[in-house]
Amino acid sequence: MDTLRMALRAAIPLLTKVGMFELFPPEEWIQGDNEGRKLFDLNNLWRVLLELCNELITAFNAGCLLQKCQTLICAAANIDQMHFAVMGHCNPPMTKNSAGGLTKSAREPRGRNSQSIASSPSSVAAIESALPSQNTTLELPSASPGYLGSTSYSAILAEHRSDFSLNVDSSSMSTAATHSMEPERLQTGVRLLKLLHNLTICDMLIRRYYTRVLVAVIPEIVTMSIVRSARNILGALDFTGDVENQLQHTVRKVSQNTSRPLPNYRSMTVERYCASFTEQNLRWEAIGIIFATAGISLSSTPESDPDLNQVAADTSARERLRAQLVEASSTCLTFCDQASSVNELLGFCQYSSFVLLTHVYGDSSYQAWRRLRELSATIYAAGLHQESLMGDDCPFFLRQWRRLCFAAAFSADKNQATFVGRPPSINYRYSTLTPPLDISERTIVQGGDELVAAISRLDGFGWASKDEVDRASVLRLRFIFAVFRERALEIALGTSEHSDTVQKSNEIIKQAQESWVACPVRLRYDVPAEGTESEPPAKSFTLLHIHLDYLYTLFLLQRTVVKRTNTGHEALFDTSRKMLSNIIKGNVDSDPALDLSRHRAWIFLYYGLPSASVLILELLHQNQGIGTYTTALPRAEIIRNLSVFISCLSWVARPGHGNYHTCKEAERKLSHILDQVLDPQPIEDMALNDATSGLYSLLDWYHPSNPNNWDFNSEYLPLQD
Repeated sequence: MDTLRMALRAAIPLLTKVGMFELFPPEEWIQGDNEGRKLFDLNNLWRVLLELCNELITAFNAGCLLQKCQTLICAAANIDQMHFAVMGHCNPPMTKNSAGGLTKSAREPRGRNSQSIASSPSSVAAIESALPSQNTTLELPSASPGYLGSTSYSAILAEHRSDFSLNVDSSSMSTAATHSMEPERLQTGVRLLKLLHNLTICDMLIRRYYTRVLVAVIPEIVTMSIVRSARNILGALDFTGDVENQLQHTVRKVSQNTSRPLPNYRSMTVERYCASFTEQNLRWEAIGIIFATAGISLSSTPESDPDLNQVAADTSARERLRAQLVEASSTCLTFCDQASSVNELLGFCQYSSFVLLTHVYGDSSYQAWRRLRELSATIYAAGLHQESLMGDDCPFFLRQWRRLCFAAAFSADKNQATFVGRPPSINYRYSTLTPPLDISERTIVQGGDELVAAISRLDGFGWASKDEVDRASVLRLRFIFAVFRERALEIALGTSEHSDTVQKSNEIIKQAQESWVACPVRLRYDVPAEGTESEPPAKSFTLLHIHLDYLYTLFLLQRTVVKRTNTGHEALFDTSRKMLSNIIKGNVDSDPALDLSRHRAWIFLYYGLPSASVLILELLHQNQGIGTYTTALPRAEIIRNLSVFISCLSWVARPGHGNYHTCKEAERKLSHILDQVLDPQPIEDMALNDATSGLYSLLDWYHPSNPNNWDFNSEYLPLQD
C-alpha cells in the first residue's frame, strides 16, 4: 500500500496539469481511506491509471508529461521500476536537458514592441544568445483547463462525482512553486505600471464614460473599484527608496494573482468579489480594463474638453495617447495569456479591448477580428455560455454579471460577423440563451428586499415597468435581437439546402417583429414617448442603434430571399427606406459634450451603406428599364436621402479614425452611381451586365471588409480626377 500511495502522489501533478485534479482527486487513496478502497480495488485502480496514461501519451507527446506518463505505465508493470522513477529527476515541462536550450519561458510577449524570434538570425546560437538566461522562467499558469463539456475526457467521472468523495489536501499542491519572471517581461510590467501611474487622465475618462453612455458592459462598481485600487497601490510607493525594485515586486505580485482562479461561492458579497481582484489581489485583467475603458472614453471625448487638453493639447498628442492605451491594454492581455486563467473579468477586458481596436483600426480590421475570436474562446473556456453550470454555487449578482459578459460578447460577435460576412464564433445552438434581467446595477448590488421586489415587478416577458432607460435594459434588448441575427446569418451565410429559405425567413421575421412589439415603449425608437424631444442625444442615439439592428435583421433575410428566389423585392425596398430615413433623422442630434463621430461612422457603414446600395441601384435599374419594383418608388424622397447620406459619408469619419478610408471609398462609389441616376449616360450592354447584373447579386460587390474588391475601374463608372 505504501508503494501505491507513492504512485498516486506522483500522479497528482500529472492529473493537475491536464485538468483532472478536481475530477479525479486521489488523496483518500493516498491516505488509505477505507471509502476509497471500497470504490476501487487495487486491480481496477491500476487499470484506470494505465488507461489514463495511454490516453495522455497520445494527447500530450512532449516533455515532462511524457516522462510522467511513462513513469506511471512502468508502475502498472513493475513496481520497483516506478519507485526508482518517482525518486529520479524530471525536467521542467517543455525544457531541453542541455544547458542553454530553448525553454517555454523564452517566448517573447506578443505586443507590438516585442522582438519576434522569427525575425532574428536563424542560427540556434544567435537565438539563444538573445534570450534571457535559463534560470528565469515564466510564472506557472493556472492548472485548470476551464470549462469541460459533456464529451470531454473527464466527463464520465464528473457526471458520477457524487459516487465518490475524493479530496486532495492543498498542501499536496505545494510543488507548484512560483517561478521568477524573465527580465524582459518583468521590465514590460514595470513600464505598464509607470504608464498607469503617469496617466491619471484615465480616471477622469472612465468616470465620464459611465456618466454619459448606455452601453457600458462592465459593472461600474467593478471598474471604479479597480481604478481606486490601482491608485492606492501606486500611491503607496515610497519614492524616497528604490522605486524600481518596488515596481518589480508589484509586477511579480500582480502576475501571481493573475494565475489564480477567481473565487466563486454562494455567500460571496459584491465587496468580497471586488476584493478578489483589487488591492493586494490586483490582476492584469483589471489593469487592462483601466487602459481599454479609458481608450474607449477618449474616442468619444470632444477635442474641446479642457481636462483632455491639459494632457493632450493637439490631435497628434491625442493619437499618441490613444496608441499608448491600445498598446498597454493589449500587453496586459499578453500577461493574461501566459497566466492561462479564464474568468469573466478576462472576458470584460477582452471585450473592452475589442471595442477600442475597432475605434483605432476599424471594424473590418484583422486586429479587431482576432481580439473578438480570443473573447469567444474565453467565453467557452470559462463556461459563460452555459447558464446551468453556474448553479447554486454562484451568487445572484455574479450570475447576472456573467450574463452581461456573455450577452455583450454574443452581440458583438453577431455584429462583426455580419459586417465582414463571416461565420460567427459563438454559436447560439450551444449556448444557454438567458438574457440579463432588466434590473439596474444599483439594485443588484443592493440586494435584499429591494432586489426581491424588483424581480417580482418583472412582466411575463422579463421587462421591468420603469420609465428610465438604463444599461441593463439596453444590453438585454441587444442580446435578444442578436439571437435573431444569428438565425438570419445561418440563412444568409449558410450552405444548407435553400428550398425552404422563404419559409424560414418569414418565420424568423415574424418572431422578431413580435419580440419588437413586446419590448417596452421606452426602448423603442420608432415609438417616441412624450417629452423625448429634449432627451439626451446619447440616449436617442442608443435607441436608434437598437432599432436599426432590428431592421437590419429583417433586411438580411429579405435580401437573401430576393437573391435566391427573385421575389419579395417590395419588402426589401420598404425596409431599406426605413433604415435610410432613420439614419438621416438620427444624424441631426448632437451633443457638445460627447463626440459620437466614430459611432456614427459605424452606423453609416453597417446599416446605411447596405440600405442605400439597394435603393440607389434600384433607381439606376429603373432608369435603364430593368427595375424589379412593381410599384413606383418615391424617387424624390430617396434621392434626397441618398444625397444627404453620401454627403455625411464625406465627413462622418475623420482622418485617423478606424473607418475613415472605408467611408471615403463608400462615398466615392455611391457618388458615381448617383451621378448615373441623375444624369444617365449611354453605356455598353456588356458593361451594364457586368456592373449591375440584377438585384439578386446586389451586394456581392459590397464587401466592407475590403473596399479594394469594389470595381471602381469598371467602364460604367469612370473615375473622376
